[in-house]
Amino acid sequence: MGNGSSEDRRLGMGGGTTRRDFLNGRSRPVGGCPVAGHDPGGIDDFSGYGGVGDYAGANGNTLPVLTAAHRVRDGLHAALSAAPLPGEEVESYDLVIVGSGLTGLMAAKEYQARTGGTRRCLILDNHPIFGGEARQNEFMVEGTRLLGPQGSNDFLAPKPDADTPIGTLFRECGIPYDFAVQNWDTSLKKLRFSFDNYSNMDGFNEKLVDVAYRFQTRDGARHPYWAENIWQDDLARTPFAPEVRQSLLRWRRGEGTVHADDPKALDQVDYRTYLEKMCGYRPEVTAFHQPVVGLLGGVSADAISARYGMHLVSHSNRLTYSFPGGNALLGRYLAGQLIPGLFPGGMSFSAMQWGRIDPTRLDADGPVRIRQNATVVSVSHRGGDPASGIVDVAYARAGCTRHVRARAVIMATGGWITKHVVRDLPADIRAAYDRFCYAPALVANVALRNWRFLYRLNATAARWMDDGTMFGFCANIRQSIVTPDYDPPLHPDRPALLTFYMGLYTPGLSAWEQGARGRMRLLSTSYAEYERIIRAQMAAMFADAGFDPARDIDGIILNRWGHARVIQTPGFYYGLGGQPPGREIVARGFGRIAIAHAELNGAQNYTGAFQHGIRAGREVASWQ
Repeated sequence: MGNGSSEDRRLGMGGGTTRRDFLNGRSRPVGGCPVAGHDPGGIDDFSGYGGVGDYAGANGNTLPVLTAAHRVRDGLHAALSAAPLPGEEVESYDLVIVGSGLTGLMAAKEYQARTGGTRRCLILDNHPIFGGEARQNEFMVEGTRLLGPQGSNDFLAPKPDADTPIGTLFRECGIPYDFAVQNWDTSLKKLRFSFDNYSNMDGFNEKLVDVAYRFQTRDGARHPYWAENIWQDDLARTPFAPEVRQSLLRWRRGEGTVHADDPKALDQVDYRTYLEKMCGYRPEVTAFHQPVVGLLGGVSADAISARYGMHLVSHSNRLTYSFPGGNALLGRYLAGQLIPGLFPGGMSFSAMQWGRIDPTRLDADGPVRIRQNATVVSVSHRGGDPASGIVDVAYARAGCTRHVRARAVIMATGGWITKHVVRDLPADIRAAYDRFCYAPALVANVALRNWRFLYRLNATAARWMDDGTMFGFCANIRQSIVTPDYDPPLHPDRPALLTFYMGLYTPGLSAWEQGARGRMRLLSTSYAEYERIIRAQMAAMFADAGFDPARDIDGIILNRWGHARVIQTPGFYYGLGGQPPGREIVARGFGRIAIAHAELNGAQNYTGAFQHGIRAGREVASWQ
């Protein structure tokens, strides 16, 4: 991936890049306060620079997290007994939750609510900070603090009386229902921004955002050029042949769709078959939309359920919001509710955007404790007997193995972890897990000193045709929610974040092969190489608009997620051949172990996380 010889890439390219770029022009992190016990200055060539603030050094799956997880995957803890050794001092809890993402945090909240807040709960997590994929990146650029999502972002504010988990959270925490966004100087030309990092993508609300599309000779153009807002004149400025334009327009208008109101029928076929054979769209439609499918579905259109693919084409005329740091704010509020005093600056909406965490409170004595940097390696009922009423848990931390026992356990991780660490997993659940496939994703936040180059293109987002050699397929500047405590300027000559979301997929392979190959590509590419690729690609695309990577890029944070998406293959939702879907089998859990994965809804998002966290919390509370 990327351009230039291997020697060019090794020594640096584009704008005079050097090894100094690996540290984003810094010899050490600037500003903010790192998580206690984690030194963001210890940058490795996989994790790279992690920013400043509470999430410094916790950008995605970093090398320490990855290494610990792969030791579990490779069975290096297999000989370890889940039960403690005779005479070993062991902590006891009413409930142990494995995973401090939104699912685990919501499960703890529901459990405490159902048991009167008197039961003891320990949350174990393998990352330096809670939140899972709902964490944020933070930069300090020329005195401007910038927040961006590591992964999870995008929400619609609930109605004040909404009887939903997020509706309850909004009411309890005093989160507003209407939001102010960054002010745009009226002396500048009018531009339309997305409020999140999805609305600018094809199939969503891109007609409400100013998007510049890049066409090159391989796309049929005589020479590379930009064309903004290509849908407003029915693709007249694109290099596509007339018949291709017509087919794309039919797809975008929803003309010719079949079984649109029959999700079970859609779940029986792959999305490519649906688009081309059942709806009659040209293959170019599949190719055009495939980068969105590959990112959000994890694989190409020929390996994913048409039910999911149809979900990726909407016709809303309302932009969705993102909090400045994405859905990290939801995790922060949940953790703050569970652990009093976690946020010394208070829990107002304004303060919570970037108020600092007191890390000493996380694992302090109290009804709920969150223990970070703790990789669970074994979970099983005492003696392998679910009727024992005791679950033994072993975890690795700081080079040592420790044991805890609990009256119940909630597995709030992904299924790829659960199947490796739960030792007495029943055969039907294990078989269901074996049918699950996972795909990686990569989110890059590029801190810019200015974004005048996009302004010259009359755009706030860019889209290019991904042929497998490019980094991602789109990037955008958000018009961020602001508060009295967080109000960075929005101006083309001031700092901003340009966010790239990238799927890693390979059309023509099975879902499992695409996931495995994508992970290999993600994990075998160094931070320095990815940084050079991003800089070189941006230079190639935007140089004519005045962009200079050496001058205009302040820093890059990579957030790698090896299992970002459960791949919704045909039959994922409703099963095939009359058999129940694996997700329903997994959700049953067994004995004193409840299983709560956001992925059981198909997509790992806050909706599924909240739903299954609440379900598991209620189940466990009913046992006690």
